[in-house]
Amino acid sequence: MIWGLFLLLFGNALAQFSCPQNCLCHLLLTDCRFANLSDIPQGIAPETETLFLNENHLTQVPPGVLLPFVNLTFLGLSYNKLSLQNDTFNDISKNILALDLAGNNLTDLPPALFQNTKQLVWLNLAENRLSVLSGKIFASLERLTYLDLSQNRLQLTVNIFMGLSQLNTLMMPGNHLDSVPAGIFDPIPNLKILDISNNEISSLPDNLFENLTNLDDLLLDNNSFKKIPFSAFTILSTLKHFSISGNRIQNIPPLSFIGNSSLRRLDLSNNLVSDLPLNFFSVLKLLEFLNLSGNNINTLPGDIFVNNTQLAFLHLDRNQFHNLPIFSGLQRLTELTLCCNGIENLPRNFTDKMYELERLDLSNNNITEAKGLNSDVTRVILTGNPVCTNSVVFKTHC
Repeated sequence: MIWGLFLLLFGNALAQFSCPQNCLCHLLLTDCRFANLSDIPQGIAPETETLFLNENHLTQVPPGVLLPFVNLTFLGLSYNKLSLQNDTFNDISKNILALDLAGNNLTDLPPALFQNTKQLVWLNLAENRLSVLSGKIFASLERLTYLDLSQNRLQLTVNIFMGLSQLNTLMMPGNHLDSVPAGIFDPIPNLKILDISNNEISSLPDNLFENLTNLDDLLLDNNSFKKIPFSAFTILSTLKHFSISGNRIQNIPPLSFIGNSSLRRLDLSNNLVSDLPLNFFSVLKLLEFLNLSGNNINTLPGDIFVNNTQLAFLHLDRNQFHNLPIFSGLQRLTELTLCCNGIENLPRNFTDKMYELERLDLSNNNITEAKGLNSDVTRVILTGNPVCTNSVVFKTHC
């Protein structure tokens, strides 16, 4: 997907040039991925704008080897064995927009590596072994909009993101982080997507997101949170997607999302939640996707979703329901999943007011009869229920 995007962005007509052995050349793109290269090959057209050297055995970028490629805008060097110098990218610094350095086993970055690559808008440093980075390593990248630091061993310092005033996407999952310094996000007020999932974080400073007034997506999945960081999230008035699945959350304060009226996607799955406050979802009037799967919930009030009239996807799998109420407010629901609970019977007319319901998953419960099902529902799944062996009527759903 990324490769196709850059082909569209950077491809123009190209005069005829030879193509290096084991490479593919098209227009202004040279693709030498998986070419078993130990060195950057000769014969690359100097007009090349997009150059893929990923998945090879490169160990260095010798001085001057990139000098002919003054028009280069994308350089892919991921999954090699590179060591980098301060001046590695100086020869292409004028036009380079995107740089992929993922998977190179890098343990550190030369402090002046990006000093001259001031045009960069996209930088991938994922799947390395980076730990302590210079506080000014990104300071010259004032145009950078995307930074991927996933799956490293980062030790965060408060000034690591200084200079990244245009950054809108920051990826940091899988870094074994156990804390996030207060003030670290203050230099990046235009951030829209923040992913710090798959770490070991148990708490966050109260004012951590105070300056992130443009944040749309916040991903905190698979950490060690025991509660939703209440003070932090009340100020995120524009947040549209919040995911905190795979943590240890047991109790949720009633007004956790009082300031998040723009929220459209909420994922609280795979926690330890047993009870939800009656008015927990009342302010989330734009909510379209809700995942509560994998918790310990055994009952819900029938009117808990009364204000969530935009809800289209509701996942309640793997909880402890035995009985369900007739929910109000779900007129636009298209998918409801209730797999793997202990549900024995459905209320009569259970789905009658779910006018747009297309898929209902009731598999692996203890349902013996299904009188509450609306015949207009396109897909009903009853696999793994006694009704599948005791009734002929519902065989088509088993």
